[in-house]
Amino acid sequence: MTTAARHETRDVHRPTAQPSVALPFGARSVGHYRLQPGFRSVVRVIHFVQVFWGLRGAGAVMVNGVERRLGTGEVALYLPGMEHRLYSLNAPWEYWWWTMDGPLAAANATATGLNCARIYKPGPPPVGLFMKLVTAIQNVTPAGERRASALAYELLTRAAGRCANPSLGEAIQTALDLIHREWSHPALCVKTMAQQLRLHRSSFSRRFHAAMGIAPADYLANLRMQNALSRLRSAHLSIAETARVCGWRDPDYFCRCVRRATGLAPRQFRRQ
Repeated sequence: MTTAARHETRDVHRPTAQPSVALPFGARSVGHYRLQPGFRSVVRVIHFVQVFWGLRGAGAVMVNGVERRLGTGEVALYLPGMEHRLYSLNAPWEYWWWTMDGPLAAANATATGLNCARIYKPGPPPVGLFMKLVTAIQNVTPAGERRASALAYELLTRAAGRCANPSLGEAIQTALDLIHREWSHPALCVKTMAQQLRLHRSSFSRRFHAAMGIAPADYLANLRMQNALSRLRSAHLSIAETARVCGWRDPDYFCRCVRRATGLAPRQFRRQ
């Protein structure tokens, strides 16, 4: 992957060229690189989606012939058919990356709001989530592949959902950061968010809806449900455990929410 510069790499790849199970969106590989000054990647055209998330230092990625600096807590995206070219600058550069493929990989990446023309600033990479993806890809079974797909999508939503957007305003961006950090805590609700922001609940709800096109309660509920459905399909947790880790105190209410969202009971959804 490199020219002669010293570097440290750790990566894990799926053992099949394409998703081996019926997944429209697969997690292909994941890695953690620590590069020294002078590193230059081999230039090649990629056929998959790749996301880079800066951990320390800074480097440069070439996007359609334009050099873009990628620093700590910043994210860059390559789409299929693009030329892969990156290099370190004058200091060590450390970052995490992961790749995705399958017929809906590019569509899923861009649907989150990411595009290859920008560098995003979502903050420090979620190293724990990356490590879970490493473990999932190492599990070379259909269950492991489904788990890896769910984790790759969660990384996408974390990268896109936490990206600073000046047009949102400081309060709404803070609310989004809070939701994506604490969505699994049952105590998180519109009332507690408004209190932390020192806003009246109705004022906060109006401002959030105006900025995001969805009420904060619905945004939080959708995020919880998205994660719950991923875990139902990919994790070996009981229904009650899935409810608990995804922010529901009452497993029966969780079952009703899943049925309302999918038309199926959680066990039926898991068996699909």
